[in-house]
Parts: sequence; C-alpha cells; structure tokens
Amino acid sequence: MGAIRRRLTELMDATVPSVIDADPDVAGWSPDATESYCPRCGASAGPGSVTPAGCPFCVDQRVSWDRITRLWGYAEPMDAWIKAMKFGRQWSWGRWLGERLAERVGEPFALDRVVVVPVPMPWLRRWRRGFNQAQLMADALADARGFPCVPALRRTRHTAPQTSVAASQREANIRGSLAAHPVDLTGHEVVLVDDVKTTGATLAACTRLLKKAGARSVHAAVAAVADPKGQDFKAK
Repeated sequence: MGAIRRRLTELMDATVPSVIDADPDVAGWSPDATESYCPRCGASAGPGSVTPAGCPFCVDQRVSWDRITRLWGYAEPMDAWIKAMKFGRQWSWGRWLGERLAERVGEPFALDRVVVVPVPMPWLRRWRRGFNQAQLMADALADARGFPCVPALRRTRHTAPQTSVAASQREANIRGSLAAHPVDLTGHEVVLVDDVKTTGATLAACTRLLKKAGARSVHAAVAAVADPKGQDFKAK
C-alpha cells in the first residue's frame, strides 16, 4: 500500500493543474502591514501590544518556528479567496497568494541557503481535490524569489481536516501523520508555506521535522491567520 501511495503522489506531482482561470479581482485590497500582527504567532495585534516575547496571545506559549509572515487575517475578503481556491477549483489564487507572500517575506536570506517547503496534504484529499494549495503557493513564492522549492515533508496517514477538529484535539489529530523525506537541510533557512494558520499545530509539527533535518531556521509564510478568539478555533 505504501508503494501505491508513493506512486500516486508522484503522478499527482507530475500533473499539477494548469492555472486557466482569470486573474483574481482584488481591486482596493493590500496586505496587512507587518506591524499590524505579531511576528511570533501571526495574530492581529494593536499598537504597542507586541513585545520581543510576543503578543498577549502567545507570550506564554512555545512557538516552534522562528518567525511568521501573513497576508491577512482569516476574514473578508481573504477567507472567500481561500475557499474559492480550495473548494472552487480556482487554482490561480494559489499562484497569486504565493506571489504576494514572496513580496512580504522580507528576511535578508542568503540565496544559496534558502529552500521553500510546502505543508503536505494527505494523498487521498489531494487526489479528491486535484492539487495541494500549499504546493501551488510555495511554487509561486519560490519562482518569484529564485529559491528552490523542495517537497521535504510527506504525510504518513490520513487525518481529519484540522478545521473539523476541536482546537484542543488538533495537536493529537496531526501527531504522527507527518514525516520528512531523507533530505539534509543542515545550515539552510526554510520558508514553510501553508494557506491558513489556526492553532498552529500543523506548522509546529512540520517545523520540528525540518529542524531535525538540520534547518537553521524556519520562517512560516501563510495567506491568513485565524483570530485566536474566533470560531475557527472551534470544531465546525
């Protein structure tokens, strides 16, 4: 069964959908300013509420990654764009969001020591959807910045979507479902790409694997971050 899954994944990787729908209509929209959210957890933060130790939402919490960049909160209009990408087969959103992230990921990276890594999707969900939106975004970010995009992570078992699981159970839901491919990331900085961060359990699990593989730092890059006080942290 493992060999069959690997072959299916290889076939899907070779048939990433062509972006054939029209360019997104985003008139009047611009990404959040970096000072409007916490660079540690990504939550929206008011003036003066972020300290070197974090914001009120993360100051007492461990954060696995080194920094996070987001484009917007998981709210209008970004939530509709992400849903159109994931469930409406509007694939061009993946490239467009990845290109916007490329403009916002502003760390002074050493070009020869940076890799972009997408958060992997369970193969069955990937097969049903036809693509992994994190992969589309990561490819676009990598192309725009001239970084290599490396599928360094894989799913080892199917899991329920995190949005369908209570916040308190999301770490358990993802536990043991991810693994790293045999890749040496020693000394590299990794840009880890996903569409939405809610509790951060998936990003944290990915980050731990990447650092175990030798990554010097992991910079999370996401299209949106859910409000820690909002409904996205509750089972739907």
